[in-house]
Amino acid sequence: MRRPLCAFCLSALGVLALCSFLPQMGLLLPSAAIFVVFCLLVWWKGGAARGYAVCLLLGAVLGVGIMKRTGARLAKIQDAYAGRDVTLTAEVESTGRAYTAGRVSAVLMVEKVDGEAVHFRVECASLPKCEAGGRIRGRFSLDVPDATQRLDDYADGIVLSAEYLSGMLRLGQSESFRARTARLQAALSRALRKGMAENTGGVLAAMVVGDRSHLTSTLRSAYRGAGLSHVLVVSGLHVTIFCGLLDALPHKERERSRAYRRARSLLRAGTALLLVGITGATPSVLRAAVAVWVSSLGVWVGGPADTLTSLGAAGVLMCLGNGYAVYDVGFELSFAAVMGTLAGAECAGRGRERYYDRKKKRKSRREKPPRAVLLFRRFAGGVWDSLCVSLCASAATFPVLVLRGMSTTVWAVASGVAVLWLVGPMLSFGLGAALLGLAAQNFESLPLFEILRRPIAFCAEGLAWLMNEWAFRVSVLPGASLWFDGTYAALVCLVLILLCAMAMRRHIRFRVALPTVILLAALAFGLETALSWNVVNIELVGTRASPAVIITQREKAVVLFRGGSTTRRAVESQLEKRGVKMVELLVDLRMQPEEPCRIEAQKRIEAAALAENTTRRASCGGVDLELFRTRQGCILRMRVGGQRFITLSGTVRPAKPIRAEWLLASSARPDNIRYTDCLTLSSKYRWMEEDAEPASRLRLRLEGGSAFQSGQSMIK
Repeated sequence: MRRPLCAFCLSALGVLALCSFLPQMGLLLPSAAIFVVFCLLVWWKGGAARGYAVCLLLGAVLGVGIMKRTGARLAKIQDAYAGRDVTLTAEVESTGRAYTAGRVSAVLMVEKVDGEAVHFRVECASLPKCEAGGRIRGRFSLDVPDATQRLDDYADGIVLSAEYLSGMLRLGQSESFRARTARLQAALSRALRKGMAENTGGVLAAMVVGDRSHLTSTLRSAYRGAGLSHVLVVSGLHVTIFCGLLDALPHKERERSRAYRRARSLLRAGTALLLVGITGATPSVLRAAVAVWVSSLGVWVGGPADTLTSLGAAGVLMCLGNGYAVYDVGFELSFAAVMGTLAGAECAGRGRERYYDRKKKRKSRREKPPRAVLLFRRFAGGVWDSLCVSLCASAATFPVLVLRGMSTTVWAVASGVAVLWLVGPMLSFGLGAALLGLAAQNFESLPLFEILRRPIAFCAEGLAWLMNEWAFRVSVLPGASLWFDGTYAALVCLVLILLCAMAMRRHIRFRVALPTVILLAALAFGLETALSWNVVNIELVGTRASPAVIITQREKAVVLFRGGSTTRRAVESQLEKRGVKMVELLVDLRMQPEEPCRIEAQKRIEAAALAENTTRRASCGGVDLELFRTRQGCILRMRVGGQRFITLSGTVRPAKPIRAEWLLASSARPDNIRYTDCLTLSSKYRWMEEDAEPASRLRLRLEGGSAFQSGQSMIK
């Protein structure tokens, strides 16, 4: 009954994903009709298929129920508190850098609203400096998250956005489980990084305990270009490696014993619980830990566990409290990576079986090959396993990356084969160094812990240095950063999946099907690269009050910046998704900035630094800019691909009409501006027509003409 349970869980997750991605579209009812017809066809087949059809329908019903419950909870909280100024008592779950000095961005778990006990999360972009794990009280203004980031916030369990007003009091340390794990995580990070270089210590802290605050932007970009970004996030990979070390223990014939399997499942469950504690109970680790616990429960209840069933059950359990959790990119990548890993292990096993079958048929003069030959075969087998797993995992995660608008790299498979085997030893040495360092800090009178820590930390740092060197060298190679249009990539992925299914159905030989699929994929994506070579992307990100504009072409970008910390984080996140390595020009449109913009750029133009009634011109690639400063604001005109763009900041009233094809809208009223189309993050600006439909993205060719687009975008 394991596989029907898997079908039940995957059906529920599929419905949740559909409801998350299509919340306001008229496709839910047609999709439901198609799903019911599919289940009826499965039922009509008869036999064991009828059980699967029932499980699929029951899973769909569960998914609808979870999403309706989540929507009702969100609506209840937002109706009660959105648009109000309230006094919050909350626990600081996590903090990040804010735009203003002395402040942080924070995610708060609200305990009380005006003295009334509640339980929900809010995000505050700018808060007086505080630490994760502390309790605070203050006056805040609550509102519904902006449309551009609403689903991302819901996926993280964030119901409302909060703006700090006044009167913040620090109430000491919280004693909740999450707060205690946050303090333990910080202590382990300090102990691990003691005496290490910045890059190696930052990588080890991110990999072992989940502390990514010490990673530089250069290091993040290098790992992203090398296809190793997932290594820097504590996730199911790390939990699997730690728990997999238990399988390496000598067992011989004992593994056949049911008691031994149960004991080992308890040990795996305890290891997963330990990792949850030292990594701050992050959602990705919790998902992997729940999968391990479900698998361990399966060993005690029904015998050997099924990995796919455990993964599906873990996903459903994680979504019981929040149906939008399936929208989280980490959630999707985790599931895709695990499924790709399972497929890769299956392919590697079949290939090894065919090799040994052919070998048995051959007549061998030697009964036993030399030791050197055995060692070479073992090494080749390890390389073959790594190649299959890396290839299948990369193929499985590729559709998620392109559909979510994230860059990918052609070096992911090579990195997986070359250096991914270092992750296991790095985690083992790093965890040992962190625990011994923490013990040395608490028991300073016992020098034994420090003596043991130093060689272990040296080994961990050496392995981290090797991985850093690989990432830095590979990230500068061609193909290290690729971005595909979501619609095009989705069609290509669908065609390739259909070809693979047909190959398996028709029993086409692997050595024929694989090169064919690879050749078609290379041709398709080569065509996409050629078609998008001279295409420039113009997109608005950030808040609706102060949106920033990002103009990207290949790996370079021009940024028109305004806003605060929330907008800055949105810009940095979007640049990271697009695989941008260099910001050629940053134009700061703010008239009274509290601090300079911290986004790194080759050239800068600051409107506040210009004299009144002066003009500043600049040109980068195919983008021509003209910035005019007035007393109370500024107006920027831009020409890209034969199209004229205009955007405003502050209060600007031109003496005579200014014409442009596109308005990059903000809250500033476009008086005396004549435009044909508009890019905007909101349809609720006071000067905007009520029936306006927001579109935040545009793709143009530098030489003119049209380009394909997807999402909330305009086509030109």
